[in-house]
Amino acid sequence: MTAQVVAARPRPMLSLARRLDQALLAPATPHALVRLRTLLALVMGLQLATTDWAPIAARPAELTYRLWVLGWLPAPVPEPVLLLLEVAGLAGVALVLARRWPRAGFALAWACYLVLAGLWGASGKFMHNDLLPLTVAFPLLFAPAVPEGAGRDTRWGWPPRAALIVLATVYFLTGAQKLRHSGLEWAFGENMAWVLRQGRSPFGPGLTHFLADTPLLPQLLASGALALELGALVLLALRRTRVPFAVAATAMHLSIWACLGLDYSPWWLTAWAVALATGPVLQQGGKPGGWRRRAADVPAGGAAWAGAPAAPGAPGGAA
Repeated sequence: MTAQVVAARPRPMLSLARRLDQALLAPATPHALVRLRTLLALVMGLQLATTDWAPIAARPAELTYRLWVLGWLPAPVPEPVLLLLEVAGLAGVALVLARRWPRAGFALAWACYLVLAGLWGASGKFMHNDLLPLTVAFPLLFAPAVPEGAGRDTRWGWPPRAALIVLATVYFLTGAQKLRHSGLEWAFGENMAWVLRQGRSPFGPGLTHFLADTPLLPQLLASGALALELGALVLLALRRTRVPFAVAATAMHLSIWACLGLDYSPWWLTAWAVALATGPVLQQGGKPGGWRRRAADVPAGGAAWAGAPAAPGAPGGAA
Protein backbone atom coordinates (compact mmCIF):
# COMPACT_ATOMS: atom_id res chain seq x y z
CA MET A 1 0.00 0.00 0.00
CA THR A 2 2.80 2.43 0.91
CA ALA A 3 4.64 1.66 -2.30
CA GLN A 4 1.49 2.33 -4.30
CA VAL A 5 0.95 5.67 -2.55
CA VAL A 6 4.53 6.75 -3.17
CA ALA A 7 4.36 5.73 -6.82
CA ALA A 8 1.17 7.70 -7.28
CA ARG A 9 2.67 10.96 -6.02
CA PRO A 10 3.05 13.57 -8.75
CA ARG A 11 6.55 14.42 -9.93
CA PRO A 12 6.61 18.16 -10.56
CA MET A 13 9.86 18.20 -12.51
CA LEU A 14 8.80 15.33 -14.75
CA SER A 15 5.41 16.94 -15.31
CA LEU A 16 7.05 20.27 -16.19
CA ALA A 17 9.43 18.55 -18.62
CA ARG A 18 6.52 16.84 -20.34
CA ARG A 19 4.58 20.07 -20.64
CA LEU A 20 7.58 21.86 -22.11
CA ASP A 21 8.12 19.01 -24.56
CA GLN A 22 4.47 19.10 -25.61
CA ALA A 23 4.64 22.89 -26.03
CA LEU A 24 7.78 22.70 -28.15
CA LEU A 25 6.39 19.97 -30.42
CA ALA A 26 2.81 21.20 -30.67
CA PRO A 27 1.41 21.45 -34.23
CA ALA A 28 1.45 24.83 -35.94
CA THR A 29 0.97 26.41 -39.33
CA PRO A 30 4.15 26.99 -41.37
CA HIS A 31 3.82 30.79 -41.48
CA ALA A 32 6.10 31.52 -38.50
CA LEU A 33 8.79 29.18 -39.83
CA VAL A 34 8.77 30.77 -43.30
CA ARG A 35 8.83 34.30 -41.84
CA LEU A 36 11.63 33.51 -39.39
CA ARG A 37 13.78 31.76 -41.98
CA THR A 38 13.38 34.76 -44.31
CA LEU A 39 14.06 37.40 -41.65
CA LEU A 40 17.12 35.63 -40.24
CA ALA A 41 18.46 35.19 -43.77
CA LEU A 42 18.09 38.95 -44.24
CA VAL A 43 20.01 39.60 -41.01
CA MET A 44 22.84 37.31 -42.11
CA GLY A 45 22.81 38.81 -45.60
CA LEU A 46 23.05 42.33 -44.21
CA GLN A 47 26.08 41.37 -42.13
CA LEU A 48 27.73 39.57 -45.00
CA ALA A 49 27.19 42.47 -47.40
CA THR A 50 28.08 45.40 -45.12
CA THR A 51 31.16 44.01 -43.35
CA ASP A 52 34.56 44.48 -44.96
CA TRP A 53 36.10 41.03 -44.49
CA ALA A 54 39.28 41.83 -46.44
CA PRO A 55 41.36 42.93 -43.39
CA ILE A 56 41.35 39.29 -42.23
CA ALA A 57 43.78 38.51 -45.07
CA ALA A 58 46.26 41.09 -43.74
CA ARG A 59 46.44 39.62 -40.24
CA PRO A 60 49.48 37.59 -39.19
CA ALA A 61 49.16 33.84 -39.57
CA GLU A 62 49.53 33.36 -35.81
CA LEU A 63 46.20 35.13 -35.28
CA THR A 64 44.16 33.06 -37.73
CA TYR A 65 45.86 29.65 -37.62
CA ARG A 66 44.54 26.45 -36.01
CA LEU A 67 41.17 27.92 -35.11
CA TRP A 68 39.32 24.83 -33.92
CA VAL A 69 37.22 23.56 -36.86
CA LEU A 70 38.75 26.24 -39.12
CA GLY A 71 42.29 24.89 -38.77
CA TRP A 72 42.19 23.51 -42.31
CA LEU A 73 42.11 27.02 -43.80
CA PRO A 74 45.42 28.36 -45.16
CA ALA A 75 47.07 30.98 -43.01
CA PRO A 76 46.83 33.83 -43.58
CA VAL A 77 43.51 33.36 -45.36
CA PRO A 78 43.80 34.69 -48.95
CA GLU A 79 41.48 37.55 -49.81
CA PRO A 80 39.90 35.68 -52.78
CA VAL A 81 38.80 32.95 -50.35
CA LEU A 82 37.12 35.58 -48.15
CA LEU A 83 35.38 37.09 -51.18
CA LEU A 84 34.23 33.65 -52.33
CA LEU A 85 32.74 32.94 -48.90
CA GLU A 86 30.93 36.30 -48.91
CA VAL A 87 29.49 35.80 -52.39
CA ALA A 88 28.44 32.22 -51.62
CA GLY A 89 26.73 33.35 -48.42
CA LEU A 90 24.83 36.08 -50.26
CA ALA A 91 23.81 33.55 -52.90
CA GLY A 92 22.36 31.41 -50.12
CA VAL A 93 20.39 34.38 -48.82
CA ALA A 94 19.06 34.99 -52.35
CA LEU A 95 17.84 31.39 -52.52
CA VAL A 96 15.92 31.85 -49.27
CA LEU A 97 14.33 35.10 -50.43
CA ALA A 98 13.40 33.59 -53.79
CA ARG A 99 12.02 30.49 -51.99
CA ARG A 100 14.06 28.25 -54.26
CA TRP A 101 15.78 25.61 -52.14
CA PRO A 102 15.36 27.79 -49.02
CA ARG A 103 16.64 25.10 -46.68
CA ALA A 104 19.89 24.61 -48.63
CA GLY A 105 20.27 28.36 -49.15
CA PHE A 106 19.83 29.05 -45.44
CA ALA A 107 22.46 26.43 -44.53
CA LEU A 108 24.89 27.87 -47.10
CA ALA A 109 24.44 31.43 -45.81
CA TRP A 110 24.83 30.30 -42.18
CA ALA A 111 27.99 28.27 -42.88
CA CYS A 112 29.70 31.10 -44.80
CA TYR A 113 28.71 33.63 -42.15
CA LEU A 114 30.02 31.31 -39.42
CA VAL A 115 33.45 30.96 -41.05
CA LEU A 116 33.83 34.68 -41.77
CA ALA A 117 32.60 35.76 -38.34
CA GLY A 118 34.82 33.15 -36.70
CA LEU A 119 37.89 34.42 -38.54
CA TRP A 120 36.97 38.03 -37.80
CA GLY A 121 36.55 37.41 -34.08
CA ALA A 122 39.66 35.26 -33.71
CA SER A 123 42.20 38.07 -33.45
CA GLY A 124 42.82 39.57 -30.04
CA LYS A 125 39.77 39.91 -27.79
CA PHE A 126 36.98 37.51 -28.71
CA MET A 127 34.16 39.44 -30.35
CA HIS A 128 30.58 38.26 -29.94
CA ASN A 129 28.77 40.74 -32.18
CA ASP A 130 27.74 37.94 -34.55
CA LEU A 131 27.13 35.33 -31.85
CA LEU A 132 23.38 35.83 -31.44
CA PRO A 133 22.23 35.55 -35.09
CA LEU A 134 24.42 32.49 -35.61
CA THR A 135 23.12 30.82 -32.46
CA VAL A 136 19.45 31.66 -32.99
CA ALA A 137 19.63 30.53 -36.63
CA PHE A 138 21.18 27.17 -35.70
CA PRO A 139 17.89 25.31 -34.95
CA LEU A 140 16.53 26.33 -38.35
CA LEU A 141 19.30 24.35 -40.06
CA PHE A 142 17.30 21.25 -39.12
CA ALA A 143 13.91 22.69 -40.05
CA PRO A 144 12.24 20.96 -43.01
CA ALA A 145 11.33 22.66 -46.26
CA VAL A 146 7.72 23.87 -46.40
CA PRO A 147 5.76 22.54 -49.39
CA GLU A 148 3.13 24.65 -51.10
CA GLY A 149 -0.23 24.56 -49.33
CA ALA A 150 1.13 22.94 -46.16
CA GLY A 151 -1.25 22.83 -43.20
CA ARG A 152 -0.80 22.44 -39.46
CA ASP A 153 1.93 19.99 -38.50
CA THR A 154 4.43 19.38 -35.71
CA ARG A 155 7.24 19.86 -38.24
CA TRP A 156 6.51 23.58 -38.59
CA GLY A 157 6.00 24.36 -34.91
CA TRP A 158 9.24 23.42 -33.20
CA PRO A 159 11.86 25.43 -35.21
CA PRO A 160 10.49 28.93 -34.38
CA ARG A 161 9.95 27.90 -30.76
CA ALA A 162 13.48 26.52 -30.53
CA ALA A 163 14.90 29.76 -31.95
CA LEU A 164 12.77 31.73 -29.50
CA ILE A 165 14.10 29.71 -26.57
CA VAL A 166 17.68 30.16 -27.76
CA LEU A 167 17.19 33.93 -28.02
CA ALA A 168 15.74 34.12 -24.51
CA THR A 169 18.45 31.88 -23.06
CA VAL A 170 21.34 33.86 -24.57
CA TYR A 171 19.99 37.15 -23.24
CA PHE A 172 19.29 35.60 -19.83
CA LEU A 173 22.80 34.16 -19.60
CA THR A 174 24.38 37.53 -20.39
CA GLY A 175 22.61 38.92 -17.33
CA ALA A 176 23.31 35.87 -15.19
CA GLN A 177 27.02 36.06 -15.97
CA LYS A 178 27.09 39.66 -14.78
CA LEU A 179 25.61 38.60 -11.45
CA ARG A 180 27.92 35.60 -11.23
CA HIS A 181 31.11 37.60 -11.70
CA SER A 182 30.19 40.97 -10.15
CA GLY A 183 26.96 40.51 -8.21
CA LEU A 184 24.52 43.40 -7.81
CA GLU A 185 27.47 45.78 -7.72
CA TRP A 186 27.48 45.54 -11.50
CA ALA A 187 24.24 47.53 -11.50
CA PHE A 188 24.37 49.53 -8.28
CA GLY A 189 28.10 50.26 -8.01
CA GLU A 190 30.44 52.48 -10.02
CA ASN A 191 30.86 49.93 -12.80
CA MET A 192 28.71 51.68 -15.43
CA ALA A 193 30.16 55.11 -14.67
CA TRP A 194 33.67 53.73 -15.17
CA VAL A 195 32.66 52.03 -18.43
CA LEU A 196 31.10 55.25 -19.73
CA ARG A 197 34.26 57.24 -19.01
CA GLN A 198 36.32 54.68 -20.96
CA GLY A 199 33.92 54.60 -23.91
CA ARG A 200 34.60 56.03 -27.35
CA SER A 201 31.32 57.60 -28.33
CA PRO A 202 30.85 58.65 -31.99
CA PHE A 203 29.41 61.86 -30.52
CA GLY A 204 32.58 62.69 -28.58
CA PRO A 205 33.60 62.32 -24.93
CA GLY A 206 31.28 65.03 -23.70
CA LEU A 207 28.22 62.77 -23.88
CA THR A 208 29.71 59.85 -21.96
CA HIS A 209 31.27 62.09 -19.31
CA PHE A 210 27.94 63.86 -18.81
CA LEU A 211 26.14 60.53 -18.37
CA ALA A 212 28.83 59.17 -16.05
CA ASP A 213 28.80 62.27 -13.85
CA THR A 214 25.00 62.54 -13.56
CA PRO A 215 23.96 61.14 -10.14
CA LEU A 216 22.15 57.78 -10.27
CA LEU A 217 21.94 57.77 -14.08
CA PRO A 218 24.69 55.15 -14.60
CA GLN A 219 23.02 52.91 -12.03
CA LEU A 220 19.65 53.33 -13.75
CA LEU A 221 21.15 52.43 -17.13
CA ALA A 222 22.90 49.37 -15.72
CA SER A 223 19.85 48.23 -13.76
CA GLY A 224 17.62 48.56 -16.81
CA ALA A 225 19.99 46.50 -18.96
CA LEU A 226 20.29 43.82 -16.27
CA ALA A 227 16.53 43.66 -15.74
CA LEU A 228 15.92 43.29 -19.49
CA GLU A 229 18.45 40.45 -19.79
CA LEU A 230 17.25 38.56 -16.72
CA GLY A 231 13.62 39.06 -17.72
CA ALA A 232 14.12 37.74 -21.25
CA LEU A 233 12.79 34.28 -20.40
CA VAL A 234 9.48 35.74 -19.26
CA LEU A 235 9.18 38.56 -21.78
CA LEU A 236 9.82 36.23 -24.73
CA ALA A 237 7.61 33.45 -23.34
CA LEU A 238 4.59 35.76 -23.62
CA ARG A 239 3.51 36.51 -27.16
CA ARG A 240 2.33 40.04 -26.44
CA THR A 241 5.61 41.14 -24.86
CA ARG A 242 7.92 39.93 -27.65
CA VAL A 243 7.69 43.12 -29.69
CA PRO A 244 8.18 45.31 -26.58
CA PHE A 245 11.23 43.18 -25.76
CA ALA A 246 12.63 43.85 -29.24
CA VAL A 247 12.00 47.59 -28.74
CA ALA A 248 13.78 47.55 -25.38
CA ALA A 249 16.68 45.48 -26.76
CA THR A 250 17.05 47.93 -29.65
CA ALA A 251 17.16 50.87 -27.25
CA MET A 252 19.76 49.12 -25.08
CA HIS A 253 22.05 48.21 -27.98
CA LEU A 254 21.73 51.61 -29.64
CA SER A 255 22.66 53.25 -26.33
CA ILE A 256 25.76 51.02 -26.22
CA TRP A 257 26.68 52.25 -29.70
CA ALA A 258 26.02 55.89 -28.78
CA CYS A 259 28.08 55.69 -25.58
CA LEU A 260 30.80 53.17 -26.39
CA GLY A 261 30.90 53.02 -30.18
CA LEU A 262 30.23 49.25 -30.20
CA ASP A 263 27.94 48.00 -32.95
CA TYR A 264 25.53 45.32 -31.74
CA SER A 265 23.07 45.72 -34.60
CA PRO A 266 23.10 41.94 -35.31
CA TRP A 267 21.64 41.41 -31.84
CA TRP A 268 18.70 43.78 -32.00
CA LEU A 269 17.99 42.83 -35.62
CA THR A 270 17.83 39.18 -34.55
CA ALA A 271 15.51 40.09 -31.69
CA TRP A 272 13.20 41.84 -34.17
CA ALA A 273 13.33 38.89 -36.57
CA VAL A 274 12.16 36.49 -33.86
CA ALA A 275 9.61 38.92 -32.42
CA LEU A 276 8.00 39.64 -35.78
CA ALA A 277 7.93 35.97 -36.78
CA THR A 278 6.50 34.61 -33.52
CA GLY A 279 4.82 37.63 -31.94
CA PRO A 280 1.28 38.94 -32.38
CA VAL A 281 0.09 39.44 -35.93
CA LEU A 282 -2.30 42.01 -37.31
CA GLN A 283 -5.87 40.82 -37.59
CA GLN A 284 -6.75 39.83 -41.13
CA GLY A 285 -8.26 42.73 -42.99
CA GLY A 286 -6.23 45.30 -41.06
CA LYS A 287 -9.12 46.19 -38.75
CA PRO A 288 -8.49 48.46 -35.78
CA GLY A 289 -7.49 46.89 -32.55
CA GLY A 290 -5.47 44.45 -34.51
CA TRP A 291 -2.59 42.89 -32.52
CA ARG A 292 -4.27 39.54 -31.97
CA ARG A 293 -3.50 35.90 -32.27
CA ARG A 294 -5.03 34.31 -35.31
CA ALA A 295 -7.52 31.62 -34.40
CA ALA A 296 -6.09 29.31 -37.07
CA ASP A 297 -2.69 29.43 -35.38
CA VAL A 298 -3.85 28.80 -31.81
CA PRO A 299 -5.59 25.56 -30.85
CA ALA A 300 -7.39 25.15 -27.56
CA GLY A 301 -5.22 24.22 -24.61
CA GLY A 302 -2.70 25.66 -22.17
CA ALA A 303 -0.26 28.51 -22.72
CA ALA A 304 3.27 27.73 -23.86
CA TRP A 305 6.06 28.88 -26.22
CA ALA A 306 5.48 30.22 -29.73
CA GLY A 307 2.62 28.62 -31.53
CA ALA A 308 1.98 26.07 -28.79
CA PRO A 309 -1.54 25.42 -27.50
CA ALA A 310 -3.09 28.38 -25.67
CA ALA A 311 -6.57 29.18 -24.50
CA PRO A 312 -8.30 31.40 -27.08
CA GLY A 313 -8.54 34.95 -25.79
CA ALA A 314 -6.32 34.33 -22.78
CA PRO A 315 -4.68 37.69 -21.93
CA GLY A 316 -0.92 37.74 -22.44
CA GLY A 317 -0.91 34.05 -23.29
CA ALA A 318 2.30 32.61 -24.65
CA ALA A 319 2.35 30.94 -28.01
